Amino acid sequence: MAFRIHPIIRHMKILITGGVKSGKSRHAEMRILKMALEQKPVYLATTELLDSEMKKRIEEHRQHRGEKFWTVEEPLNLTQALAETEAPVLIECVTMWLNNALHHQLPESKIFAEIESLLLLGNDIVFVLNEVGLGIIPDNPLSRKFVDLSGRIGQMLAEACDEVNWSLAGILVKVK
Repeated sequence: MAFRIHPIIRHMKILITGGVKSGKSRHAEMRILKMALEQKPVYLATTELLDSEMKKRIEEHRQHRGEKFWTVEEPLNLTQALAETEAPVLIECVTMWLNNALHHQLPESKIFAEIESLLLLGNDIVFVLNEVGLGIIPDNPLSRKFVDLSGRIGQMLAEACDEVNWSLAGILVKVK
């Protein structure tokens, strides 16, 4: 009797970072669609609907995505929202999720535990993260906390991800 050996399936984790409107979301969408092959990927949208301008942005993003993705909108409990899927996932974006976590006063321990849980998921994942650490040090404690946590999350993701890319003026630069 011959035994069939099943190779261990390695799930890719990719980080795409860059400034606001740098093209990172477009690159992330293209990448996850290529990774998905015949599966429809999950687009995990983290932005909360807080004002009319954000409502307009969210609606534009929904229309742009069309039927290419299964859209899941979840502002806080990302791992829980992905628990039932094996499809590749685009998390858009970790920066807005961090904003939500701070707004809802989640402790740092829960913030970092959520990132660790996401990295352990058995899915291919593309993370989108705004690079917020290239400017000046903010003048208030909450903004400084946001920038510091975002930087630490970026380092954590970059270390754990198989690939890291920086989007600059619409051009994707491979970092790792």
